[in-house]
Amino acid sequence: MMMKPSSGSGKWIQGGFQAKMDRKEAAQILGLRESSVTRNRIKEAHRRMMIANHPDRGGSPYLASKINEAKDLLDRNTSR
Repeated sequence: MMMKPSSGSGKWIQGGFQAKMDRKEAAQILGLRESSVTRNRIKEAHRRMMIANHPDRGGSPYLASKINEAKDLLDRNTSR
């Protein structure tokens, strides 16, 4: 699987998902830099990714679940 992050880096990420998602992978999935994660950026990135990948609009249920998992992981580990 190849994903292009929306962070503007222009680099494609190749490979599958890790067995247990970590903060770095979660940030990559949402197109965020790990060092600049805020609750507002998580919310905006999650919304943008879900609009593009929602199963009701032809997206993959698996990718949608990974996007949600990434949001949840970053939300839990980001201070308000």
